[in-house]
This record gives sequence, C-alpha cells and structure tokens, in this order.
Amino acid sequence: MQTQATIFSLGGEFADPARESEHRAARQPERLRHMRLVFLAAFALNVVFFLNDWRFHGLPHFPAAVAARSVIVLASLAGAILLPMARDPRRLALLCAAWSCAVIPACAVLVSPGTDVALFVTFILPIIFHLLLPMPFTWTLVAGLACGGGLLAGYLSGDSWEPTGFGLVLAMLTENVILSLLVIRANRLQRMEWAATRAAEASGRELDEHRRMLQTLLKAVPAPLLILSRSHGALLQANAAARRCFGEAACSDAASIRACFRPEDFARLTSSLPPAGEVAEHEIRVFPPDGPPRDVLLVTTTAVAGGRETVLAILVDVTRRKEMEAHLQWLASTDPLTGLANRSRFFGEAAREIGRARRNGHPLAVLMVDIDYFKRINDTCGHDVGDAALRAFAGLCGGLLRGQDLAARLGGEEFGLLLPETDGEGGLVLAERLRAGVEDMRLEGLAGPMTISVGVAEVLPGEEGVDAALSRADHALYEAKRAGRNRAVACGMDVAN
Repeated sequence: MQTQATIFSLGGEFADPARESEHRAARQPERLRHMRLVFLAAFALNVVFFLNDWRFHGLPHFPAAVAARSVIVLASLAGAILLPMARDPRRLALLCAAWSCAVIPACAVLVSPGTDVALFVTFILPIIFHLLLPMPFTWTLVAGLACGGGLLAGYLSGDSWEPTGFGLVLAMLTENVILSLLVIRANRLQRMEWAATRAAEASGRELDEHRRMLQTLLKAVPAPLLILSRSHGALLQANAAARRCFGEAACSDAASIRACFRPEDFARLTSSLPPAGEVAEHEIRVFPPDGPPRDVLLVTTTAVAGGRETVLAILVDVTRRKEMEAHLQWLASTDPLTGLANRSRFFGEAAREIGRARRNGHPLAVLMVDIDYFKRINDTCGHDVGDAALRAFAGLCGGLLRGQDLAARLGGEEFGLLLPETDGEGGLVLAERLRAGVEDMRLEGLAGPMTISVGVAEVLPGEEGVDAALSRADHALYEAKRAGRNRAVACGMDVAN
C-alpha cells in the first residue's frame, strides 16, 4: 500500500506523472474559468488605476508609471484573448508564465517611488502569483520568488538600503516560505479530494452495474437468493450464496431465516411488492448468525412458480460502499490532526443547538480556546511538538466534555466549544477545568507547562446564529490574553476578579 509520502511529491502534486496529468486535465475547465476572471479583473482594475494615475501628471515618476501600467493592461487583455487557445494544462501554464514575465517588471516600476501604498502592494502581489496562477509547483515557486524579489528591489531602489531594507528582505522571504507551504498543502488537499471523489464515483458506478445485472440475471448471479411464498412468507429455496451468507441452519426453515432480518424488513419480502416483471430495491441490514451485521441492497420481484405466487429476493452486499460513505462523511466533518469536529461541522451543529435551545428555553454557552504562545512552541520545539500539543488538548476535551457537548478545531491553535444546556457560569467552570487540566499536562519535548486562554460567552435570547456569541467569546479570550494568559474570562466579567 502506498504511503502519503510516495503518492505526493514535495510540492504536493502526484508523484506519478500520468496521474498528475489526469488530475490537471480534469481540472482544466475550472482553471480556464478561474484564469478568465483573473485576467479580466487585472485588466479592469488596472484600467481604473491607469485613469487614476493621471492625477500625478507632471511628476517625475509619471511617464514610467503610465508605461508600466500600460504593460499590465495590455498583458491582461492579451491573456484574456489568448486564453481559449490554452486547451491543455501545459499551454495554460505557459500563458500564465508569460503574463507573469510581463507583469512582474511593470509592477516593480510602479512600486519604485517607495510610498506606503507601494510597500503594501509589494507584499500583496506575491500572494497572487503563489495562489491564483494554475501552474506546476516549481513554476509557481519561481514566479512567487521572482515577484517578491522584483517588487522588493523596485521598492528599495530609491532608499539605498536604509535601516528597514534588510528587515523587508527577511519579511519577504518569510512571506514566500509561508505561501509556498500553503500552496503545497492546497495541492495535496485538492488531489486527495479528487481521488476520494473518483473512488466514490467508481463505487457508485459499480453499484449501478450490479443493479442492472441483477434485473436481468436474477437466478444466475452469485448473490444470496431467497425464494419465498408470497402468501405466508415460507422459505421455499435458498441458493448456495444465501447458505454461505446465513448458514445451513438459518436456511432450513422460515423461522430461522426471519431471525436474520428486522421484522419490518422481512415484511417487505411479502408486502408492498411491485407488479409482476418489475423490481423493487431497498437498502436494509441483515444479521447472519455466524458473522457481523451486513448492509445489503434488497432486490425483490414477483414470479409464479409451480402454480403459486412467489417472491424472489436477491441480497447484494453494499457494506463496503456504506463504510466508504461514512468515511467520506467523517473526512468532511472532522479535523484530521486532532480528530475533533472541523469548522464547518461546528457551525452546522451550532445552528441546530441554537434552534433547540430557543424551542426549549435552555441556555447555550460557547467557549473560544487558544493555546498560549503556540507559535513559540512550533518555532522552538518543532512542529511535531506543536501537533502533539494540539492532540493533547483534544484528548483532554474528550475526557472532560459531556456527550452532548462539541469541541471543534476552528483553525491553527484556536478551538471552539459548544455547551448545550449550560449558562455562562457553567461554561466558566468548565473553562477553568480545561485550563487547569492543560496546565497539569506534560508534553515530551516541551520544557515547561503548556497553558491556554479561554473566552466564555452565552448565546443570548433572540440570537439566531452563533456568530455574535463567538465574537463575544473571542473578545473575552483576548481579555484573558491581555491579562497575562493562562486564564478563563467570561464575557462581561471583570478580569481582575
């Protein structure tokens, strides 16, 4: 079995060139639509800026700025015009690279006056070249570094490396490292999602093929086949596959085979049947005497055999498909590092809990938790220790929270907790237990104790969403940080107390 390290390259792309090409071809229509928006937006915005630049007519920098702005406008317009010709991923990447080669020097000219706005643009534009251009990772890295270096050189060209020059170079280098890591992560996640979707589609196609085959070859398929009397449900015959599934004893009489089904599911075998010649399908669960429960697709039809009406039931095992669906659902709602709920699931559960609290008149508390000095932990002890800290906090939540409570990782070292039937005071009590529990933990590789800051807020009557309560909890969290960290603060509470 391939590991993640062998599936993906350093840049987060598939290590197999053929699979990477297949992925790029599948994403090509979406990337063309995306780049059309990028080129048109660049064209429109720079036309506006071009008109705005005329306010500076007569200044020394005006001719160079107009020329540079013209290059960007023409390059963006040319990109939009040539885009339909970029039918394959390589041509699209070459078009993006050519646009970058024209735009980056022009932008360097525009930031050369060294104004505050120019500094802002200098650090914003590398984001575009890292995150918005659909090119291979190596090309993206080169374009991002070229953009950052070119713009910074243009910006510093007028001040001869005054005291801020070296700091700006370090800042630009840091930005490029962070953006490169984001590109790598995004590449991996996109390809994992694509692979999971393909697997699910393949599973769906396989099931559809099984259904079509069963409708025409009911008696020939190697799936469990039961033939029962429609009038009283007596088992008339079971094929070899059914005997292997349920056992010889269970297939010996009607009472034994009934025990392998829920009563309502077995009732479907003799009632609510389709007209002769048609097929009905239901997904049910069966319980073989000598094996684990199985999810099956129950396919039933009626036929006349020996002068009496019978029911033909075929059971297709779909346990694997169900497990895949459950796994995909888990992936979509769970943070992979900590095993806690992710941000999307948190907000979905919060909406349901707010509706339930409003109907029942019960309180609902929200906690915002932040690991103190988490960046320092990562920088000094390594990301492995940082990941261990996140998992340790998640484990603590699992031990302290009730079954009805929900803990979620909202991003980075920030967590959100949803506490149904709990008011602000109760939330503060739990927050203090969490704080004390974290302080008592000892992590390998971390010299001192880990601490957290917690903000507590209660959803107020009339509030239909959790955003306002989260904002109050976030404000209380920062009050806790300003007060020295390693403490829990409730919204409206005097920190000094």
